[in-house]
Amino acid sequence: GDLVRAASEYESCLLVVVAGSTTSSPPPNPPQGCLINLASVLVDMGGGEEGEGDAAAAEKEEEYSSRAESLYRRALSYDPNDGDASYNLALLLQDRRGDEYATREAAALYSVAASSDPDRWDAWANMAAALTELRERPLEAARAYERSIVLLQGDGGEEESEEERDPSEIDPYLSALYYGYGLQLADLTPGACLILARAPRSLLIGK
Repeated sequence: GDLVRAASEYESCLLVVVAGSTTSSPPPNPPQGCLINLASVLVDMGGGEEGEGDAAAAEKEEEYSSRAESLYRRALSYDPNDGDASYNLALLLQDRRGDEYATREAAALYSVAASSDPDRWDAWANMAAALTELRERPLEAARAYERSIVLLQGDGGEEESEEERDPSEIDPYLSALYYGYGLQLADLTPGACLILARAPRSLLIGK
């Protein structure tokens, strides 16, 4: 779609709220949808265009990413439990490879998103990936991998069953999730494995 036009529309949405406020009272909070959608559009706009040099593309991406992060954080300041703002901000932070602080915050934000919508498999999957990168809470990461696998396969929540999905779409995701799950199992102590195996809907065999 027309990203520039979309950004302009969402910015207008925010300006309407400011224009409608009075000097005798603080301005009302802007609609969450305007903040989150504008941020998401800015992320897409920062993706670069064909013909742009590496330096120009990197500068553009950093500019739009910074603006998007501010908008997501603003949305979360109004509603700390907003699942969409939490998830999208976590994606931005997780892209900062090698930044432990950003990865740690991303893991916490994915947890908020998963709590907001427990059937959101991608929130569980990305939380598991962030925890795996931190290498601090393997049991929690393994549980997140399990939850995402169960949801993606259609064995829990409202996701489509595996038979209803196009195998070419589901297999790459499941392969990556099972691989990550296996890595976490390798890091677990025998006691932690026992805890995991005894949990409801555990994927481990031979409980």
